[in-house]
Amino acid sequence: MICERALGHYQNGLGQTWDDPNHLKFFNDGAVNFPYLSDGMWFLTQHKRWGLLDAHPDYLGVAQQINQIELYRQAASALNINLPTNAMRSSRLMDGVVWDGSDPVAYTDAFAVCAPPRRQPCTA
Repeated sequence: MICERALGHYQNGLGQTWDDPNHLKFFNDGAVNFPYLSDGMWFLTQHKRWGLLDAHPDYLGVAQQINQIELYRQAASALNINLPTNAMRSSRLMDGVVWDGSDPVAYTDAFAVCAPPRRQPCTA
């Protein structure tokens, strides 16, 4: 069962079967584990959304420092792995919203559900 899902072959238990071209992938010729800047930026938006960051960071700047794209390119080149030409990508997430990294502040601030504002500690 697990092997079939990993290969993109699905069966709903009622006799319906289908192949999903967007099934679980671990490598996909380097496209899956490439350190996209937009992915790193998305994680930062969630840290801001859920109160782990008090202020909006320089989303792109932080992602560029953390995601070692040049190091990844060197390693991939040594193995003759083709890589995406753009370090940003677009993704339609499970809420239907498209994330593309173009405006992380607006994206983060648009969520209706987020962490409540932090309260200041009482001082006596």
